[in-house]
Amino acid sequence: MYKKMKLEGIVRIPPNELGNPLEEAVAKELRNKYEAVVDKTLGTIAAVLGADKIGDGHILAGDGAVYYDVIFDAIVFKPEMQEIIEGEVVEIVKFGAFLSLGPFDGLLHVSQITNEYLSYDEKNARLVSKESNKSLNEGDRLRARIIAISLNEKEPRESKIGLTMRQTGLGKLEWLEAERNTEVKARAKTEPKLDVKTDIKGGEKAKRGKKANAIIDNRQRKGDTDTEIVADVEKIDLPEKRTEIEASMKGEIKTDMNPEAK
Repeated sequence: MYKKMKLEGIVRIPPNELGNPLEEAVAKELRNKYEAVVDKTLGTIAAVLGADKIGDGHILAGDGAVYYDVIFDAIVFKPEMQEIIEGEVVEIVKFGAFLSLGPFDGLLHVSQITNEYLSYDEKNARLVSKESNKSLNEGDRLRARIIAISLNEKEPRESKIGLTMRQTGLGKLEWLEAERNTEVKARAKTEPKLDVKTDIKGGEKAKRGKKANAIIDNRQRKGDTDTEIVADVEKIDLPEKRTEIEASMKGEIKTDMNPEAK
């Protein structure tokens, strides 16, 4: 995940930069020194935002530069074990797919993509399932979980992040949307339709009016469940309740209201 952190460091301002404004020179050297640096504790520094506090300068014998202790703000990316991430497929190979996670690429091994057998289509650079005809291509958006992390401080490009999609709620975003639509349609077929004249809370007969009827019809056509529809329907006051409120505001509370007369 990305974090904004306040870090401490030392920057060397070379002689050719001493004529420039101190804040600009320090910011430039901070970026040169710290951006893209990998630390096993912090992660990788994705961007230096600028110096927050610049201490006194120090000169070393035989060196024409000036050294400053600096407290600075930075954006840091640190992958966490079991973290769920979303990213784009940047490369498909025979043994899996590489997923862009910002500063790093994560490896989604072919065995961690799905329970189905996947074959490598070298000509089209994709992984294909013969059972469900699912395919994984470059540019696809995926949701995966981090299951292995190995950060290399000396060679950042050698850092490795292992991923899996073989868990509920993970996979290609297109697959997840299709599964959700299938579940909604299946629920709509098995659940009973609402009686628009029945008060959902107590089962009492009460007309909700045209607005409520329209909401119910629309939500049922979309395949929403009774529980989901209730949330919208219950926002609409019964006619007699609304009339009571309006009357009380005028100081004329009526106890015998006839909602059908409205």
